[in-house]
Amino acid sequence: MPTVLLVEDNRHMQRIFHDKLQREGFQVATADDGELALLRARELHPDVILLDIMLPKLDGFEVLAYLHADPVLRGIPVFMLTSRSSSDDVQRATALGARQFFTKGSSMLRDMILQIRAACGFKKVIVSTGNTETAASITAVIDHPHVLCSAVTVLLETIGAAERSAPDLIVLDSRAPNALTVLKQLKTSLTVNTVPIIAIRDSNQPLPNLDDFVDGH
Repeated sequence: MPTVLLVEDNRHMQRIFHDKLQREGFQVATADDGELALLRARELHPDVILLDIMLPKLDGFEVLAYLHADPVLRGIPVFMLTSRSSSDDVQRATALGARQFFTKGSSMLRDMILQIRAACGFKKVIVSTGNTETAASITAVIDHPHVLCSAVTVLLETIGAAERSAPDLIVLDSRAPNALTVLKQLKTSLTVNTVPIIAIRDSNQPLPNLDDFVDGH
C-alpha cells in the first residue's frame, strides 16, 4: 500500500485530507512542522509527500530545499497543498522540485488524488457483480500492494461508484442481471466513458449478448 506523508499544521485540514487519502487506499503518515516532516521522510521514505508552505520551524520551501539536496530523498514526488497561490510561490516551489501545486479551497480534490495515484503507480479497480462470492474471488485474484480493489454488488450502483472514485479499470460481470444496462451507462458517462472495462462471461454465454459488451471497447 503506497504511503503519503501529509505535512499540514492545521489539525482540521490535516484530518480532512488524512481521512480522504485513507479512503482512497493510501497509508497516511502526518507531520505538523517542517523539522518533523524531514524526520518522517527519512524514516518512512514515502511514495509521495503532500506539503504545506506555512509551517512551524521550517517552512515548505525550506523543507523542499532539504529534500532536493538529499540524494536519498530527492526522488520522492512532492505536491504542494497550500493557501498561498501567487505566481512567485508556484515558481519557487517548482524550482525547488515540487511536482505540482494545489491551492486549498480552489483545487479539485479529485484531480489531486488522481495525480498522487499516478505519481506512485497506484491503481484503483471496481469489480461490479451481483454475487458476493464472485466479487470475493475476483478481488482476491487482483490483490496487489499497489492496487485498491473495491466491489459493487448492486450493479445499478456501479455508475455512481465509478463517477465518485475515478477507477483505472472496471471489471463487469456480464452474467449478472442489468449488466448490459450498466455497461451502457458507463459508455455514456462523460466522467468514466474512457475507463477500460473487462467483461467476465460464461463459456456458453450467447454471442449476440457478448457483442453488446465488445462493441466500442
